[in-house]
Amino acid sequence: MKKFFKYILALAVTTSLFTACVDDINVGNAFLEKAPGVDVNIDTVFSKAEYTRNFLWSAYGQIYCTYTSGNMMNGAPIDVLSDSYHCYVSWGGPKQSYYPGLLTEDAQDTDDGNLQGKFSYSTKGSPSDPDGQGLNSDAGGRVSIYETVRKCWQLIENIDRVPDMSDAEKSRLRGEAYTIMASRYFDAFRNFGGLCLVKKAYEVGEGFTGGRSTAMQTVEFIDSLIQCAINEPGYIWNVPDADVGQWSGRLTKASARALRAKVWMFAASPLFNNEQPYLTYTKKPTGFENDLHVWFGKADPTLWNRCLQYCNDFFADNEAHGNYYQLIQPATQDEGGYRMAYRRAYRYRNNETRHEKIFDAHPTQYFSDEVVNGERQNSWGWGWKGFAIDCYRQGGAVPTNELMECFGMADGRNFPYADIYGPGKNPNGIDMFADRDPRLYETMVVPRQSFPSAVVGDYNGFTYIDTWYHGAMRTAPEQFGAEGNDDVASGYRKFKWMLDYSNDKLNDEYIGISYIRLAEMYLIRAEAKAETGDLAGALDDLHVVRSRVGLGRIETMNPGLNLTTNKENLIDEILRERNCEIGAECGDRLYDMVRRKRQDLFTKPLHEIVIYRLDANGNRMGKDADGNDVDTNWDPSTPWPKFEYEKPQIVNGARIWWTKWDNKWYLDPVSRDEIQKGYGLTQNPGW
Repeated sequence: MKKFFKYILALAVTTSLFTACVDDINVGNAFLEKAPGVDVNIDTVFSKAEYTRNFLWSAYGQIYCTYTSGNMMNGAPIDVLSDSYHCYVSWGGPKQSYYPGLLTEDAQDTDDGNLQGKFSYSTKGSPSDPDGQGLNSDAGGRVSIYETVRKCWQLIENIDRVPDMSDAEKSRLRGEAYTIMASRYFDAFRNFGGLCLVKKAYEVGEGFTGGRSTAMQTVEFIDSLIQCAINEPGYIWNVPDADVGQWSGRLTKASARALRAKVWMFAASPLFNNEQPYLTYTKKPTGFENDLHVWFGKADPTLWNRCLQYCNDFFADNEAHGNYYQLIQPATQDEGGYRMAYRRAYRYRNNETRHEKIFDAHPTQYFSDEVVNGERQNSWGWGWKGFAIDCYRQGGAVPTNELMECFGMADGRNFPYADIYGPGKNPNGIDMFADRDPRLYETMVVPRQSFPSAVVGDYNGFTYIDTWYHGAMRTAPEQFGAEGNDDVASGYRKFKWMLDYSNDKLNDEYIGISYIRLAEMYLIRAEAKAETGDLAGALDDLHVVRSRVGLGRIETMNPGLNLTTNKENLIDEILRERNCEIGAECGDRLYDMVRRKRQDLFTKPLHEIVIYRLDANGNRMGKDADGNDVDTNWDPSTPWPKFEYEKPQIVNGARIWWTKWDNKWYLDPVSRDEIQKGYGLTQNPGW
């Protein structure tokens, strides 16, 4: 049975016939410019149902995913701008552009991958790579949202012309197009603020003069697109189980309702919804004297009520449809069961029995279905393993110690070992990685004595993990995730998405990257409830997510936080829970720090970890009497070692905002090229 997004990739050649409809956008000149030498036109695209479907599938290929090259900074995902991960590779965009404070408005225009911004305003890349997957483009195939917007408007406005398509299918495809378009506007909104709102497909030569809209106009416009999707009578709530094998990842009315809640969560947050703008201009652009393209002009607490209402609308509709979307539950109430339930929730696509993903993107994947000795080889191509994953194992996204501490204990207590770091600070040799939130082990590689049988039989040939100083895995960087990069000092590496990279066991099932899954809907509603005064209800929603991995109620296990009465503490815990549950899925940790204006998190220096094995006398191992390095491998027939820890501050790629913060970093600079086209686009303050 063919897979939907594998099918999309196979259609790449077919959709190249329609380059007259998907060529590079020129806002302000023409939204539909015919590519030179191409005779196929709009009439052809909408003359046959098959062509029309293929046209929409090409727009699906541009749904936001942090693991396709068009949304990466030359290999590094945007998570490395948050407090959870750090990029060490010298050729990555973070070390070249963001960390040293060298990002400029020109970064949005360059074809030099090293200087890329985290999100592209303008289309950049090879014409042979129109969908921005980075397969044939040295620049990474960076695609403007307006390319996707144009495709969606063209379909919406022309689909009634298709002669061999039912009205129900036309309505369904319109709903999908509205949802895709709304998501792309939302992607840009949380990076730039108010946008130019394109409300139709422009004719050749028809000028766009609308200029930049206010932040609130942009949010309301996104909301109107979502409402249009919801209003489509043919837009179904879920893909029928019988069709999931072929159409997993196809958008539904549930996708639209969930997106609506997520949009208003961002809008209601303090970045724009505040008594004052996050930053003002030294010289205000004409028409925006009140900074309303990056500010709502006031603080309006009722926006959280809207967010809560849209959450409730989703859950009510889901209940009306038999609670089709449910959290994947553990088969056994132990670490192995909890980890596998969580892995299936975040990693794998929906199938006939598992429905947690509501809105997901499928990163570019090439598969060779060649069978050798009775086994399918499943070789992966540049779009996923060859790009994002290779970057990770070279130090492109290394977990920080701050991320490790984000995860609490297996019983639901928060991390209790704040004072354990440094010589003599751990006299009892406590293993701070034992008995932790099971999601820690699915997110990061940390020292472990053994693996639950339900998870994996071994890890790169090991039945344990010894990433301490001069342990076997730590001294083999090609196995540990720092291939050829001695500057990655940390004793952590990424596990989420990578799993057992070296043994290629990540090829067991097709991957789906969540844009929104059901666990996040509970967390969005928890935040909205907390903001509107229902702290008990927020704690209930929080517990639904935490209980999936066996954690006790957070207010019970952490009484000192006073979560039943302390709203600010509760919101902090919801943000922490979001990081544990959906971190590194769609860049949400960074966007949470941005929307909540968490200068405290941005300016707090981050740390690596160095783990020392202790000998029987409590002395650190790893050096001989002459000071030379010696291996500290563990013999599994002996007791598990005791440890001591150091957390050095990261110096390789120190971030400018640790010592010199500027609120301009909350939003990115707008493309200079686009501003100079003269259709009313303005630069963000500070840039």
